[in-house]
Amino acid sequence: MAFDFKPVFSRALPYAAYLERYATAEQRSRWAAVHDAVRLTEDQKTLLGTFRRKMHVLCMAGAWCGDCVNGCPLFQIIAAARPDVIDLRFVHRAQDFDFVTAPVRAGTAEDPEDIRSRPIGKILVKWGVLTPERVEKALLAQEERKAAGLNVRIGDVLTETGAITMEQRDRALAAQGGYESVESWDTAVARELMTCGAPRVPMLVFLSEDWHECERFGERTLATYREKAKKQLAAIQGASCPTGLFPPTTDLLATNLAEWLGHFERVQWMLLTSPRLVRLHGEG
Repeated sequence: MAFDFKPVFSRALPYAAYLERYATAEQRSRWAAVHDAVRLTEDQKTLLGTFRRKMHVLCMAGAWCGDCVNGCPLFQIIAAARPDVIDLRFVHRAQDFDFVTAPVRAGTAEDPEDIRSRPIGKILVKWGVLTPERVEKALLAQEERKAAGLNVRIGDVLTETGAITMEQRDRALAAQGGYESVESWDTAVARELMTCGAPRVPMLVFLSEDWHECERFGERTLATYREKAKKQLAAIQGASCPTGLFPPTTDLLATNLAEWLGHFERVQWMLLTSPRLVRLHGEG
């Protein structure tokens, strides 16, 4: 069964909020230095201007991670150029990560005590955190925002209005997915996004407007791996004996930005040419 990234995305945070919650002042400074060191070219801005299909982009990241420092600010630069079509969110992977079995709640969908897949408002009412009236008020506020063209989730409304804390929202979303705790859910997400036998970061998951997975890509770009391999091979073979396998890079950040943008572009054309989405938008 395909992993359901929609509730993970619902819990994930925008760039600034993610850094505010998970990064230290020193880590935020490092991310800011990368963000300020690179800009989109005019051609890249023109390319992004052609995007018209909505995409959700989920990034599993670690504020402490050097690869995230060098990659996540570039994702934000791309998304900030077209916030109307690119919804970028970040979910945290703890630095001291330990794989444990992610327990799933016992029971079946027919069990009245089973809260898997229930709306989080009903879960919070069952836990005694909210009254039904408070949830109904939040649902009305959500509908008003949707009518104004905003993509707002009920959990966002409840936290923004102070009805619940972010921790309570995350616990409810974890329970909705069948996990005993937020930590066990985090483990399941990281396990799902493992690369080369480890939960490496950053890892991007590109999702369509209706939450179908389109692509996963992350950790390091080809340009970064070329640079790493060049240095590693030079250390093994001797600095005076270049391998000749890799050309020199003049601006690795700019090269990486172009490579990351290529993945956003690939998914955009995938969505634009999807027969299913063409029919959905009445373009056929």
